[in-house]
Amino acid sequence: MIVRAFLSLAFFTTLAVGVCIAQQSGVKASKVIRMRGNVLAVEDSDRVKVAADDGKVYSATLIGVDAPDEKQGYYKKAKKRLAELVDGKDVTVMLRSDEKNESYAVIYVGAEDVGLRLIEDGLAWYSPGRSGAQSSADREKYQQAQAAAKASKTGLWDDKDAISPWTFRGEKSELPVETELTPPALPKSVPVPGRAYILGPRGGCYYLNEQGIKVYVKDKTLCQKPE
Repeated sequence: MIVRAFLSLAFFTTLAVGVCIAQQSGVKASKVIRMRGNVLAVEDSDRVKVAADDGKVYSATLIGVDAPDEKQGYYKKAKKRLAELVDGKDVTVMLRSDEKNESYAVIYVGAEDVGLRLIEDGLAWYSPGRSGAQSSADREKYQQAQAAAKASKTGLWDDKDAISPWTFRGEKSELPVETELTPPALPKSVPVPGRAYILGPRGGCYYLNEQGIKVYVKDKTLCQKPE
């Protein structure tokens, strides 16, 4: 109960910041629902149908996660693994519906973040385009999980020609500005292994993502050389 209460508080703190920013920028605020229930079906490698305790049924894509599409390698393995993680288990779901009425969710089985586990198992990519409801700390945690899986050649990372699903679909996936959803007083950031942090001419600290786009980080100490 304590773990679930902590997870709920952390998630809603993040989303509250995101909603305020959305209102200031003219973007329609998201609707957020916290619920308990069980998974009726694994609809895709990163999408599930959940029956809530109130009798309603929701279909949602995992926040910050993009697993291989149906015509890609590792699709069946990713979908099977997702089913293993959620089938027959009570889940806690933080559901967010955006202005397009598309639903995204963080799904917990106990204290385990299912989406994060897929990334750790090398069966999904961290998705910049689906990370808008995450804090910079959570995005960094997903990125670190992907870096570790890639370094150890776990799952799909054993294939040197692995293509991200958004590239496979012909889409562009840009990382939201990392400082936008960052709550105050975050702990000092931990450098992602293998990532080069660059100090810009105006003092900003950034790195280049998979698409070669500059992603600025709030903690500028990441760009400082150790003494």
